[in-house]
Amino acid sequence: MAKIHRNDETYLAQQQQNAATRSIPKLDHLPEPKEEPAEEGPAEAERPVKEKKKATTSQGGRAYTVAMVLCMVVFLFSGGMLLKRLWEDRQAENEFADLQAMIDTTAAPATGEDGTETNSAKFAALRDQNPDFIGWLSIPDTNLDFPVMYAPNNKDFYLRHDFSREYSVYGVPYLDEKTTLGANDQSENLVIYGHNMKTGTIFGCLTGYKKAEYYTEHPTITFDTVYGDGTYEVFAAFSIDVVADQSFVYNEYVDLDEATYNAYVDEVIARSDVDTGIRPSYGDQLLTLSTCEYSSDNGRYVVVARRVNA
Repeated sequence: MAKIHRNDETYLAQQQQNAATRSIPKLDHLPEPKEEPAEEGPAEAERPVKEKKKATTSQGGRAYTVAMVLCMVVFLFSGGMLLKRLWEDRQAENEFADLQAMIDTTAAPATGEDGTETNSAKFAALRDQNPDFIGWLSIPDTNLDFPVMYAPNNKDFYLRHDFSREYSVYGVPYLDEKTTLGANDQSENLVIYGHNMKTGTIFGCLTGYKKAEYYTEHPTITFDTVYGDGTYEVFAAFSIDVVADQSFVYNEYVDLDEATYNAYVDEVIARSDVDTGIRPSYGDQLLTLSTCEYSSDNGRYVVVARRVNA
């Protein structure tokens, strides 16, 4: 989850061997032999070359052994890191599952003293454990099923902290600090950030909206808050490099007048990877989900939906 503000060595040793020039020793001051002697000179001349071959072969063997050892070390290290990440993924999944089990699905929404609906009983256990909890976000039939935190006075805290406020690379999805979400006052656009882990967890499934088929299979998002349940229908999804393209700062569109609302809707539809045929009207609350997108160093993938129940 990132906001706007993202080994293996191979060794190859090649030995080149130079052919030795065969020369016959000059034999001066020797008596002329009666018979032609065996030519021992060339064999003597070749001997240093054979010794050189042996030496270079030995050096090549040592280099090969070193390369193999280094490759094995890299392999074992990479394998260990992968196993560690898989273990951490499983641990994070279990922690989120434990949190989900704390939701009282049998509790009916209540009406507060001011007449507004509340989910105080439904989420009471989660709020007791961490009052920064604001709601639960999910996309049916996907692995996106997580709590959402709201700490406007502690910007980006849950980028690298878990539900228990301990350090975590996974973090917890959280609302932008500029967002207002209360019983009597809510922003026109609720902006939520979540990590797209390279293992595909947290908000990793959002990039699936690049394809029309995925949108067809997952057209809605639920965001049930402590102030009531909410269903949203996706109407746009797009990628953006937040450094290369600063013409559209999408996460600045939070509290909107009608003109700004319409400008935001027009822009996200124009950029969308899918044509949903849906265009929200001013007064429809928007939900914007933002995560990393790895086609560029500063890429983000953004999914935008409108609320369909009051």
